[in-house]
Amino acid sequence: MAQTSLIGYFLVIALGFYLTYILTPPLVRFCRRRGLLDHPGPRKVHTEATPRLGGVVLLLSFVTAVSVGFLWNPPLGECFRGRLTGVILGGLVVFGVGLYDDLKEVKPSTKLFWQLVAVALVIIFGYRIRFFNLPSYGLVQLGFFSYPLTAIWFIGVSNTVNLIDGLDGLATGVSVIVALTFFAAGIILKIYLTTLLAAGLLGVCLAFLRYNYPPAKIFMGDSGSLFLGYMFAVMSILWPKSLAAIALTVPILALGVPIIETLTTFFRRTLRKQKFYVADNRHIHHFLLDLGLSRRLTLWLFYLTSMLFSLLVMALITQNRNLLFLLVFFLMAFVLILILHRWNSATNSTRG
Repeated sequence: MAQTSLIGYFLVIALGFYLTYILTPPLVRFCRRRGLLDHPGPRKVHTEATPRLGGVVLLLSFVTAVSVGFLWNPPLGECFRGRLTGVILGGLVVFGVGLYDDLKEVKPSTKLFWQLVAVALVIIFGYRIRFFNLPSYGLVQLGFFSYPLTAIWFIGVSNTVNLIDGLDGLATGVSVIVALTFFAAGIILKIYLTTLLAAGLLGVCLAFLRYNYPPAKIFMGDSGSLFLGYMFAVMSILWPKSLAAIALTVPILALGVPIIETLTTFFRRTLRKQKFYVADNRHIHHFLLDLGLSRRLTLWLFYLTSMLFSLLVMALITQNRNLLFLLVFFLMAFVLILILHRWNSATNSTRG
């Protein structure tokens, strides 16, 4: 299997970062001139009209950086040339429907249809979930069921980033941590394509966070969030059979925060007999804001939780117990922050 040196990976990160950093300000100005803005509303947290086409820069910078990575190591591209065609085409489809939704708004059924088209392209070109490991049973070959399971996984993960994209810097910051987790896991486990793709995402998301951190100068929009979710779904199924024991566990843990948000949203709307695809203002970050937490504290609680999942992934991969102790420390700090904040809020309200 072809591999890329660490220098090559960091070149991809640096290039993705640089391109996103220099291309975002002109895009912000363009969106403001053309009125391509996300306006405040009842379900939204932001209070000022904000450009919403950040996904354009994310896609262009990512594709350019990863392409340079393949040029740096041609054998890596040769190994995956055929299958990558499906990944690229699927990514363009997902990005396209997201971009159209940012500009004109798309019916949920139409969006779902095109996401299924993207999944079909990935499957046709050879990527799908073929197996998973049950601790007490061993390797389970999915056979025909690999097709619907792959579709469900892709649709679910593709929308997870979109569901947490309701607070300045939230989806972007969590994506940075998820990409870093996949990058580290790819290096340790020698999954070279995952490492390269994660390097590209890490670079572009880091730079984009500079402009998306509150108060945000630009939003990634559906084009960005759906594309990021799609790429995370792709990276999560690139695991070889030799890593079957952790092939399902690691991606689920790495995407822990977005998956938790997705599951809570699904069950909440199901119990309330609401349509799953109809947006509301009852997400976890809304709940924390209603408790009295500031936007930045809410943001950092999400970051901290995502870091906890990342540490858990590293502990699982490396079998390092010290990381588990560090995980416990972070959990205690997490609880302490909440207790102190609640105590401070109660004290201030009493004085008032």
